[in-house]
Amino acid sequence: MNASWLRHACTAFLALACLQVQAQPAPPPLAPAGIDARLTPARIEALTRQAYFWGLQQTGFYELRYVFTQAEKMPAYRGINRLAQNRQLFTAKERFATTPNASTLYSGGFFDLSRQPVVVTSPKVEGGRYWSIQALDQYADWFFMVGSQFTGNAPQRYLIVGPDWKGTLPEGFRGTEVVRAPSDAFAITLRVAVTTRDAADFASAHRLMDGVSVEPLDRWQRNGGKPVPLAEVPKQPASYRTFARMAQIPDVANAMTATDYLQLASLVINDQTLTLRKDSVSERDTLRALAPLGLRKGVRFDPERLTPAQRSAVQKGFEAARTEARAAFSAAQIDMNGWKLQSSLFHDSNDYKARAGAADIAWGSPVPFQSHTIAYAMSDAQGKPLDSARRYTMTLDMKNLPPVTEFWELPVYDDSGYFVDNPIDRYSVTSYQVAAGQFTVKDGKLILYFQHDRPSDPEQARNWLPLPANGPFRIAARFYGPKAPLIDGTYAMPQLQRQN
Repeated sequence: MNASWLRHACTAFLALACLQVQAQPAPPPLAPAGIDARLTPARIEALTRQAYFWGLQQTGFYELRYVFTQAEKMPAYRGINRLAQNRQLFTAKERFATTPNASTLYSGGFFDLSRQPVVVTSPKVEGGRYWSIQALDQYADWFFMVGSQFTGNAPQRYLIVGPDWKGTLPEGFRGTEVVRAPSDAFAITLRVAVTTRDAADFASAHRLMDGVSVEPLDRWQRNGGKPVPLAEVPKQPASYRTFARMAQIPDVANAMTATDYLQLASLVINDQTLTLRKDSVSERDTLRALAPLGLRKGVRFDPERLTPAQRSAVQKGFEAARTEARAAFSAAQIDMNGWKLQSSLFHDSNDYKARAGAADIAWGSPVPFQSHTIAYAMSDAQGKPLDSARRYTMTLDMKNLPPVTEFWELPVYDDSGYFVDNPIDRYSVTSYQVAAGQFTVKDGKLILYFQHDRPSDPEQARNWLPLPANGPFRIAARFYGPKAPLIDGTYAMPQLQRQN
């Protein structure tokens, strides 16, 4: 046997061993608890509503983290502290996160800072392509934003540390490159825009994706202060607490029951990585009030301990809360010519009802809305609910397009927030596609046709956005790099005009 080959093989083996992520210790079991027997059905119903408002964002985070880091049989599984790439645009086949866009490629993952910081690196970006790396905590507070519209296109690196981390920082990091996260648990997302959507466009976008790294500090240091290629990073499952039905509720907005929700809320409260807001009087008072419901530190909510009367009260509270939250979300947005605009100018972090409504409609909306604002259309120009049985048009004036520094997108979703399966695999229209001549513009107007069946007119078919076969649908327009009229709501966003 050749000695040099043996030395090389041993070195490679040791390097691979170093990359193995140390398994997370499983948290100790919690004692089961039910609802305080002294609570009346009316009080149980009221507390369930309060629990829903407080925690729908956080429970959505917990369930989605499970799907990404623990549910090894699910397509979205990637392990903890590891990115995964979606090298194609999202389609109707992906049903693990609601209201994604169909204009950017995604990389992302869930990370845990309870043991060590995380290093984020990005390469030099050529050609003016839009890209961003953004991180959020369980409250959907996007505390970290870098990219073309924020920090430019030079090579960059950052160190994200946990809220209670104490230690020695690695040499070379500047003060602006060290970011303290508000929670030990966070999710991070890379978005890379596609423009013409040809082979060269995708190849360029893929090179940028491959150049972005997010990894624990020790792995980065062992590799000489350089990113480890994603293909060499093993998938390590996380070990956060679970319950049996979590595998059946990857979409909390549509598959979760009332008792599922209370179990998730119980796990959120008892997860040490989900750092609570220590400076929030509202949160502290809310958690104190929820304790008799079985939602408190040191115990897990056990639905098997509920009486029929308690179970009925929980269900009533859950259903009422969802209706109230959706109404509060709608009321909290500014009217932008009939569209409901999400903007930081009108956001209140202590408005739990509106926060829950946002999580129900589109979990993880980017608060603060600096990267992009979002405008929802759920009704037409006459104020009637959008209905897939109808046909609609929207007319954009090419001299008065949405004012953005980056790009805009108009995606169509079904009533659950998923893309609509259709024969032409078209889920949205973007300003990039319009600029590339992929949609027909006539007399300075871009007319879009929203209907289930393909229009018989070829010009209309070219500008067709397919709707579901039946039922309500929605549009969640995104404005990347919004200018003032898309922040204060003064832009006259064109409405959908019903044609039949």
